[in-house]
Amino acid sequence: MIGAGFICLVLMLFAFMTAEPVKYILGVFFGGLYSILNFRLLQLTCNKAIKMPPGKASNYIQARYFLRYLITGVVIYVAIINPFVNVIAVFLGLIAVRLSIYLNEFLSKKSVSGNEA
Repeated sequence: MIGAGFICLVLMLFAFMTAEPVKYILGVFFGGLYSILNFRLLQLTCNKAIKMPPGKASNYIQARYFLRYLITGVVIYVAIINPFVNVIAVFLGLIAVRLSIYLNEFLSKKSVSGNEA
């Protein structure tokens, strides 16, 4: 989550290259905040599902999955109709967690391969 926050801050630096930097910053913040909260919801779902019987856990995970998708749809809809945020920046914020995970994997593989040489 810290990595995703850092990615959002880096994305916000590009705001000064846009015509409306405040809208861009708000978009990245809005998308990034939801992305981090969504990742936290996924963590809580997995932790709770581990303690359940397999059949019940499967149904629970599926229900939470669709709930997270529904909330993501609402976030995107709000971003589209809201004139105070940049929609593209919201999408960049939404992928902040993924970018953080990819960057972390890339750096850890690079570190491991660097130690083997």
